[in-house]
Amino acid sequence: MAVRCARVSGMRAVGGRFICLWLAALVAACACGRSPQATGGAAQSSIAHPDEVRVHVTSVGFDQATGAHYVLLHDDGQARELPIMIGDNEAQAILLALHNIKPDRPLTHDLLRSVIEETGNRLDRILISDMRDEVFYAKLFLDKGRVTIDSRPSDAIALAMASKAPIYVNSKLFEDAPDAGLGMLPAGKVPQVAHALGMTVEQLTPELAGYFGAPESGGVLVSEVDAAAQKAGVARGDLVVKVGERQVKALDDFEQTIAAARNSGAVNVTIVRSGADRTVMLVNGPAPGAAKR
Repeated sequence: MAVRCARVSGMRAVGGRFICLWLAALVAACACGRSPQATGGAAQSSIAHPDEVRVHVTSVGFDQATGAHYVLLHDDGQARELPIMIGDNEAQAILLALHNIKPDRPLTHDLLRSVIEETGNRLDRILISDMRDEVFYAKLFLDKGRVTIDSRPSDAIALAMASKAPIYVNSKLFEDAPDAGLGMLPAGKVPQVAHALGMTVEQLTPELAGYFGAPESGGVLVSEVDAAAQKAGVARGDLVVKVGERQVKALDDFEQTIAAARNSGAVNVTIVRSGADRTVMLVNGPAPGAAKR
């Protein structure tokens, strides 16, 4: 953990110089992306290999014990997960992309996406490819595999989410997960989510509270909804502030309230969206396909 956090801090220290150098390399790659000489024998790299697993971002969390952020990746079946420690700025970028928040000014991954698209290229996919000395490595695959660029996982993930490109993980990294990720986070820290009423909700961090304009009383953030909850009027990015007559200030409040109301057929849930309150009625049952932990 100390090694990886040190690497993150060191990368952040180079700041603008690192970003400029990476952007310059990307511009050069995009400019020659359609040239046969730029293939480097990687014409098939836009197609995932059998040992690569498609994943999606479940959440971005903050580990109080280490003082570091992490991004949590799950495979499509919710059977395997991989947490990766990331820097503060990268956590902010992924949080914004995860919850479809558009900042007033473009962040670095927005700029890179624009550069790629405006030069007539596209991001095919990204791959979390390797881990060496407790540091993860990633690759970007552009323009139907004609261009491959090395990247930090956090930058690659933010860019993939902004570009609607798929994210893959080398399957061997899941096998190393107890040593490479989960074992480095205290029990109960991964992830801070709950499944109930057809929703997946997560702990509202200070960063998320600021972005979503959360009330001072707190609440929990809806990160996923099933078809029934969506039909009832719940959307990803809503804040749950009350279940029945009980105020929900944090994830523990939500879980305790749901447990107390488990014999109810349906409950009223108060949500906040764009600063306005509304009440919806949801069936008190497990979310279809919710992951068992």
